[in-house]
Parts: sequence; structure tokens; C-alpha cells
Amino acid sequence: PLAAGAHRAPRPCPARRRGSQPAPRAPPAMAAAMQLVAFFTLVAVQSTAILLFRLAQRQGSYSFSPASSVACTEFVKLAIAGVSHALHARRTGEPFFANLPLPVVANYFGLAALYTTNNVLTFYVLKLTDPGTLSLFKSVAPYLCAFLLRLTGQRLNRLQWCCVVIQCCAIAIVQYDVTKGAALVSPAGYALLVSATTITASSSVWNQLVLKGYTVPLNLQNSVLYGFGLLMSLGAYLFGPRSEAKGFFEGYTPLAWLLVLSQALHGIAVSFVYKHADAIVKNFANSSVMVVLVVASSLWFGLAMNAHAALAVVIVVVTTYVYMGIAVEMREEGEGPGEGARREGLSGIG
Repeated sequence: PLAAGAHRAPRPCPARRRGSQPAPRAPPAMAAAMQLVAFFTLVAVQSTAILLFRLAQRQGSYSFSPASSVACTEFVKLAIAGVSHALHARRTGEPFFANLPLPVVANYFGLAALYTTNNVLTFYVLKLTDPGTLSLFKSVAPYLCAFLLRLTGQRLNRLQWCCVVIQCCAIAIVQYDVTKGAALVSPAGYALLVSATTITASSSVWNQLVLKGYTVPLNLQNSVLYGFGLLMSLGAYLFGPRSEAKGFFEGYTPLAWLLVLSQALHGIAVSFVYKHADAIVKNFANSSVMVVLVVASSLWFGLAMNAHAALAVVIVVVTTYVYMGIAVEMREEGEGPGEGARREGLSGIG
């Protein structure tokens, strides 16, 4: 505690990065509303996309090349972002690539390499496990995101850390088969799952820092990222491992094209989350998607809901509510849930 009459020293302002300016902060109520909109938008889009992965299969395989589907998705995302930014440039009278610093280009080249690697790795993961387990295991990514954000200097309060630990425990409960006394996936499968989850968390934090660290328009940043992603995914199709030799557009059905579109919209939704929330919120949205898929599978795809799965669903729902409704309002260590809300002009949760 401070002595009477003493004043707390002001916190030093962080150094600004050359070529960047801090974006103006939205009012607290508007910022909180945009976080919720971004969260639920990502949950809806990602759930639809993963369900389409299941619906597009025929006897456990795809009639089209997955690698070409990734390339088509990157092209659609590039078209959406490029047209949106072109309209913006036309309204403002600025050149298309105005105020695009070289560090942004370099960062997105690296991010595109990570995303392409993760997409190719996913095919190997799904040979040893199922999409539900992959989605479930990637719910551990919030812990890795929290750790990486801590290394970059962003503070996390104690309740946020508790939410992350509880989330990880919920995943561990689901992954252990008590009747067999063993894990559900082989050691090789877990090794690939750990690699995929690590890449997911690393790229999430990296992308967030780039989006929030520069004042370059969002759609221009996305255009650069998706342009590199298109080139690298085409390279993966031409030179990477393919389980079947298929033509680029061979076997495409209306569901296959709908899958491409939904994946493209998912990429846009992820960028929306990074801009208005953060990487941890994005990964908690992934956890909520897991809940939606478990319920949908139990209703329509014959998934047997046991006690472990049901309890894991409850834990994920409660943890997500605590994080989104309470933890994000606690800006500093030592604040209570109501204190952060009152300071921000929001209603406290009693």
C-alpha cells in the first residue's frame, strides 16, 4: 500500500514500432459487443465448415483432391479480401499497396508457410485419428496462446489462467478411456496432434500481433496473406504428398464447392476475431465449436454420448462463459470481476 499523500508513478508507455501507429480504441461497451459478435460468428462459420467436411465424404474419402480444395479456398479468400480492399482504395483514392511496410509482407510470408504446413499435416493426422479428436485436442491451444502472449508482454489475470487450466483438464478427461485404462489415440497420433496444435497456437498469436501491430487496412493484410497462401498451397498440390492422383478440379460436387466457400468465410471470420478480440478468444471459440459438433453428432450422426463426453461438454461451456463473461473484464491482477466491469462502464456480474 502507498503512504498517505503518495502517488503511484505513471506506467511507461510502450515504444511504438517504426512504421506503425496505435489504432484508436473503441468505447468499452462497443469493444465488448464486437468481441461477442466476433466470437459467435466464428463459432457458427467454423461449425458449418466442419459439418460440411463430414457431408462431403463418400465412404470415408473425398471425390476431389484435398490439396486442390485448399488452393481453391485460398483463391476465394484472396478474391474476397482483394475486392474489398480495392473498393476501399477506390473510395479513398489511395494506391492498392499504399502504406504496406516490408515487415508486414515478411511476416505474412512466414504465416502462410505455417498455415500451409498445418494443412498438409492435417491429412497425416486424420490417418491416425478422426476429425472430432483433432478438433477436441486443438482446444488445448488456448494454453499455448496464453503462454506465448505472456512472452510478448501481454498480461493475463489469474482467472484467465484458471480457465485455461480447466479447459486443458476437460480435454484430458475426454482423451482417457477408463474402461481400457489407456488413451484413445496412439503415441504417434498424439505426436502429430501436438505438432498441429503448436502450429495453430503459434500462428494464432503471430497473426494477432501483426494485425494489431500495424495500421495497414485489414483487407490489404489479408490479401498479402492469402496471396502467399495460394502460391504455397499450389506448390503443395504439385509437389507435396497426395494419397490419390486426381485432376485439380476432378470430382467436385456442389457440396465440395460449398466446403470451399465455407472454409473461405472461416478465414475471414478468424481475421475478424483477431482484429476485435484476441487469439485466446479465437481458440475458446474453437472449443465451443467442439461442443456444437458433439451435440450435432449425437443427434444426427449416431455418436454415443457417455458420461465423460457429457461432463466435458458442461466444463467447456462453463469455462467459456467464465472467460467471455468475467475474465476478459478483469484487466489487471487483483481486480475483482465487478471492479473491471464498473471501471469499463459495464454491468458487473454478481
